Amino acid sequence: MLTVRDIMRSKVVTVSPDTSVRQLTRLLADEEISGTPVVDGNGSLLGVVSATDVVRLAAQDASVQIASQFLQAMPTTPPDPDDPEGPDVDPFGFFLPEDSPFGNEEILNQFAESELDSVTVADIMTPVTFSVPPTATLKELAQFLVRGRIHRAVVVEEDRLHGIVTSGDVLQAVAEGRLG
Repeated sequence: MLTVRDIMRSKVVTVSPDTSVRQLTRLLADEEISGTPVVDGNGSLLGVVSATDVVRLAAQDASVQIASQFLQAMPTTPPDPDDPEGPDVDPFGFFLPEDSPFGNEEILNQFAESELDSVTVADIMTPVTFSVPPTATLKELAQFLVRGRIHRAVVVEEDRLHGIVTSGDVLQAVAEGRLG
């Protein structure tokens, strides 16, 4: 029978509690993940932080300035509909060329310090970790994820982080027909 150990990822990207939210957002984007465990300097598990936590921060009206600064940098005049050649640039940024300064991460460095710099992972993380043992079956894992309304669980054995498993890992196992 397939267990968590069979589908978990043992190479886990982690952050420390003093990581800034700006650093966290870059890490999540660079690693193409939606959340990560939070560990202290000794590697002890303290909690989990996710993109949802960042969205909650923004939703709490946390003075995050990036969106408004981006919009202020965009031209405000619409393209001339009578221009037969069309505009040379997309004034509202819907179709940015690959070499656009708004299309790479350097743009984040051009913005003044914001809430993303002063808020840390410790401020927004979930201190309770949703953990499963590596010996749990996929059925047990799926029930755990559904019951907790969560998308990831850390895999812990003897109080030590062994990996991470997500709802996507379960779906991949199902899609590959590995449940049998």
